[in-house]
Amino acid sequence: MNKTIPLFLLVCAAGAAHGQNIYSALQLNEETGYHAKRPKKIVETKTFYSATDQRTEKSIRIFDDAGMLLTEERFDENGNRTARLTHKNDTVHRRCLERTFERWGKTGYGRETTIYSYDASHFLTGVTDMDANGATMLISKITNNEKGHPVALSLTDGQKNVIGKETATYLYDRNSVVIAAFDNDGNRLSTDTMKISLKNARSYPEEGVVYNDHGDVVKWTGKPSNGARDVYETEYVYDAAGNCTDEVIYKVETKGAAKPRKKRERRFERQYTY
Repeated sequence: MNKTIPLFLLVCAAGAAHGQNIYSALQLNEETGYHAKRPKKIVETKTFYSATDQRTEKSIRIFDDAGMLLTEERFDENGNRTARLTHKNDTVHRRCLERTFERWGKTGYGRETTIYSYDASHFLTGVTDMDANGATMLISKITNNEKGHPVALSLTDGQKNVIGKETATYLYDRNSVVIAAFDNDGNRLSTDTMKISLKNARSYPEEGVVYNDHGDVVKWTGKPSNGARDVYETEYVYDAAGNCTDEVIYKVETKGAAKPRKKRERRFERQYTY
């Protein structure tokens, strides 16, 4: 769970729906949409289960020849389009240059555009979020270390008023980064430890986390709930290319001496076009 959320809440208070943070900067250009062979298209159906009903969402992702996301369309259970992402990419250096986010909802249509800036080493140095009229909403300035990983991020609004700041300390031998968030007065809002790379997580095992041969987590422990930690398990099915076509997440419930019971929480079904 990303505990840099307090900075995100400050962004919302500034009137913007999203903003940049160090963790999203780290993950921006990482190839995480698939494991193996690069697809041209992924159609995904997500089903969320509760005690009384279930909810279904669908998405369609299109990739370029470099395997980078070009477009993603999202639909609700009635087939109504709710959102669309459109990316412009530098396929030579594998960098996202621009992202447009469109959404359709009860309040009507909205559009936001994000511009990503890089230095001569292709390290991400800045992010600018603009509204549908091209007015600047947020500006993120990023300082990187010698590996190109962000060590500081400052966030201002369109009038250059400071909203907040994040700093990062890297523990490369653990594939971990410690991120601290601060408000515009320098007060620490939160500190959390997260993975630097999601693709290489299996190479840095954690207590209570089990991976399969494909590098996917099959068992892990969630945050404490009512004094106890929640245990989750995931079952996977893969196609011949090695990409996951079916993923089911269960919460393992244990009551007293009774046999543990698996309760299905989410299912992700994927169809690939290569």
